Amino acid sequence: MGGAQVLLLLTLLGTPLVTHGTPPLVVDPSIGSQLGLGSVLGLDLGSMGGSGRPPCRPINVTVAVEKEECPQCMAVTTTACGGYCRTREPVYRSPLGPPPQSSCTYGALRYERWDLWGCPIGSDPKVILPVALSCRCARCPIATSDCTVQGLGPAFCGAPGGFGGQ
Repeated sequence: MGGAQVLLLLTLLGTPLVTHGTPPLVVDPSIGSQLGLGSVLGLDLGSMGGSGRPPCRPINVTVAVEKEECPQCMAVTTTACGGYCRTREPVYRSPLGPPPQSSCTYGALRYERWDLWGCPIGSDPKVILPVALSCRCARCPIATSDCTVQGLGPAFCGAPGGFGGQ
């Protein structure tokens, strides 16, 4: 391997991977042709999402719906976003901070109203839930979504009566 090839390889190894769009082209001066970044590094960038991993898409989920003033939870089946999005973890610390990570989040949604059972008279039994119509990989909207690595889970019920009235 010549000096120019080693320098090119070291430069590429220190460059963050592209996470969207077409991979950049690199010109190899020794053969005078263009090579994709994956070809230079011996990687198949098209399959980095991993075979067997479901892509970001609307999925059916059962969630526990509850309100503070109502004694029971209600299990509701709705549509949420789930699946894998392409992310990257740098091998070095950047002074610019960590790269933005994308998560599977709502592309388009509508809202459905559900009425809880067993709520005391005078309290509002209505609960409004988002229903995913489409999903996309994007930065997690922290103001409206649970962006934790592992939250309580959609079937968590904190009401003292548990699940009832089904």
